[in-house]
Amino acid sequence: MLSNAQVDATTGPRRAAQLLISCMASISACACSNVFYAKTNTGKFSGKLYVEWIAPNQFIYRPDSLNPLVYVTADGRRIQPQLMYTDGGSIPRLFWSAPGFGPWDFAPGYIVHDWLFQQHHCKTANWQDFDFPRSADVLAEALKTQMEKAGKPEPSIVYAVYEAVRSPVALSLWERGECKPPPVAPTAVPPGAPGAPSAAPVRILTVEAH
Repeated sequence: MLSNAQVDATTGPRRAAQLLISCMASISACACSNVFYAKTNTGKFSGKLYVEWIAPNQFIYRPDSLNPLVYVTADGRRIQPQLMYTDGGSIPRLFWSAPGFGPWDFAPGYIVHDWLFQQHHCKTANWQDFDFPRSADVLAEALKTQMEKAGKPEPSIVYAVYEAVRSPVALSLWERGECKPPPVAPTAVPPGAPGAPSAAPVRILTVEAH
């Protein structure tokens, strides 16, 4: 079974900011969300996104070996998430039924953002190219990219999430988080994990990102 430290690592960089998203949900209705959305650029997604369930609220993003998820920012920076624990979007359960606020509604963008935190903590890949403010900008850009591709812009959602992931709580996670890489090979469900349906990880999400 995962230790408390490992479980903390699986929850992603936004979980401690959950209450902040609750607060920002009301703020996002203001006109500033439309202004922010208009100023936010878009990038480009490609590849496949695979997420494995290993235990309740414990997931692993495992990149596809042939067509991995890649996001290219508006200014040409390439982000290719690697193996890591994730929780998708750390949206409070109360808001999951609200359109656009499900933890996997914008999975590619949340995976990219989680990876920016992970590579910063592990000092790997091009981690020096992205500081904390830039990580929030990238998530906002990624969310808008997905919305524009779907033809369903939601300025209030982008603004609410952006404000949460650039909060002091999120900054503390950025500065104090630990490098906790998951095992390279697919692992069995932790012994005794509640609700474990089998002895192997369960792929719960497959997304073709374009």
